[in-house]
Amino acid sequence: MTKLPVLYVSCDAQAFSQPKGQSSLRRLIRNHDVTSLVFISLGAGLSAPEIRHSEGCDGVALQLYRLLKKDACEPLLTVSKSAGLKALAGALFCSASVEAAELRLNLGMTEIDYRRIGQCLEACRELGMLIICFDEIAETDAGKIRPPPYDPDVRNMIRQWEDEQRWATVLSRSETNVAASVNEASPLNDPTLCMLNTAFSLGGMQAPQRVFGSSLNAGRESLAGYVWMH
Repeated sequence: MTKLPVLYVSCDAQAFSQPKGQSSLRRLIRNHDVTSLVFISLGAGLSAPEIRHSEGCDGVALQLYRLLKKDACEPLLTVSKSAGLKALAGALFCSASVEAAELRLNLGMTEIDYRRIGQCLEACRELGMLIICFDEIAETDAGKIRPPPYDPDVRNMIRQWEDEQRWATVLSRSETNVAASVNEASPLNDPTLCMLNTAFSLGGMQAPQRVFGSSLNAGRESLAGYVWMH
């Protein structure tokens, strides 16, 4: 099966639920055979990652749990009372057969923790699993300066991550065996950095191949993001 893309989406929750916003996402995954959906988001007040799934739909959730427990963390596993996951999958794929689960990450883990989670799940892209990293612009963010994904500074930061990763790979193969400088001790409390590090590692530690955007109205209701195809 062809490796599915990874999507990083930055927008207001309302924009994500709008038909026009979902239509933009459907165009990005056109001609791909999707069997399941994993929606990665941040959960306020969580002390550890949490996997949510609809009642009776625990196949994907258990797969995520086993992968993360083996190499990254031990997430909580809960049944979601909301029908939102199922509705989202149905809206994106026009199919009731696509099983969905949500991985909610907590703030305050280190950069390497978020990347390790993405690396654990990268192999799922070859199993028909579409992974969407949702960086929600909440109402409390109104008025704050938050650069959009197409901002040159954000894109240059990700390219720098890619360069650092390549350098680390070269050094790991040399006699010096020096690792790249990743600050493992400092917790990340910026939601965008948390989600970008997760998406970056899901994309194979490479810069994204595409930038997309869809302006629905203005401000927080615009939808934009990255796509990792490789």
